[in-house]
Amino acid sequence: MKRVLFVDDEPRVLDGLKRMLHPLRQEWVMEFAHGGREALRRLSEAEYDVLVTDLRMPDIDGAMLLSEVITRSPQTVRIVLSGESDMGASLRSFSLAHQYLVKPCDAHTIQATVEKALTLRSILDAPALIRLIGRVKCLPSPPPVYYQLMDAVRSEGVSAAELGSIIAQDLGMTTKVLQLVNSPLFAPGRAIASPEQAVIYLGIDTVRALAISESVFALFGARNNPGFSAEELREHSFQVATLARKVARERRLAPQFQADIFLGGLMHDIGKLLLGSSFPSEYRQVVKCFGDSQAIRDTEQELFGATHAEVGAYLLWLWGVPASIAGIVAQHHFVDPDAIGATEPAAIVQLADRIVRGGEEAPDRQYLAKIGLPPSLLLFPGQAGLYIVR
Repeated sequence: MKRVLFVDDEPRVLDGLKRMLHPLRQEWVMEFAHGGREALRRLSEAEYDVLVTDLRMPDIDGAMLLSEVITRSPQTVRIVLSGESDMGASLRSFSLAHQYLVKPCDAHTIQATVEKALTLRSILDAPALIRLIGRVKCLPSPPPVYYQLMDAVRSEGVSAAELGSIIAQDLGMTTKVLQLVNSPLFAPGRAIASPEQAVIYLGIDTVRALAISESVFALFGARNNPGFSAEELREHSFQVATLARKVARERRLAPQFQADIFLGGLMHDIGKLLLGSSFPSEYRQVVKCFGDSQAIRDTEQELFGATHAEVGAYLLWLWGVPASIAGIVAQHHFVDPDAIGATEPAAIVQLADRIVRGGEEAPDRQYLAKIGLPPSLLLFPGQAGLYIVR
């Protein structure tokens, strides 16, 4: 059974969690710690699969506790459960936790969040993957603006002006976001000249996802040549993300699922950049397979013991990207294709990837009809093999 430690400085909150989660006692071993100091004592005495903590606590607050957990038990899934005002005021915690929940939170949401994070951890806990990451001489760290953007992801009250000002801090990011916003895929009726205008025209979810993606891709600009065009990979990912969100809207998924799918699509191949820039000589053997996604994965597995999907998810996991998004990256090649019928986010990104790549792996009209999607998706711009990076 999985061991879960809940931490809060309010006894009434802990009592409420005990009552609410009592039905899960057959699935989890649950313990409840009053404050950060008691949590550290318990962590020194036993191992836990999951830590769920408040942020605002006296003496040892949530951010300090999370930092200690990373040092003492890096494999423990770290989840924040805190008030909305605390979430907005604690930017430093956003690089320390894997998932964030806002009080009040029901038992079903807590259970689903914990289970999804544990599933992702089981994928990323493979010894071969950990050894591979250990071979990377210098894992890239995201720029400071990245954490401000992640703060905006988790803030319901961010305005167009606030998000625009964050993006405007980085000239390269601003240039790329405006280039994408003014592309034929979005087809604005007039030229969009500022990040704030982009937010007003496209919406907060779209623009902050584009900005987060750009902050990640920009990290690899000065690194070793990965043997393929990073710019073409970026464009391919943009196409996949846009089409995947279109499918999610056809499925009438909730806005939060659409936002996760869009960002997951933008990030789905980031592992190729990490592998290519870290091991350029070896990865050139993989590049020879571009055009055959199965051959790519087989060659990556043979050379590195893991594929770009797991590597990319691991990097995002380290950076505190929500498990819902990192999970899409990890599973976008491995989920059952027919899971599209169940609106599985990773399967939606996989379908969009196959359509954008085109060729023999692309679905046909009959397949789309079978799963209840319109054949017009096959006419998506960029589908006919325009991008050689796959």
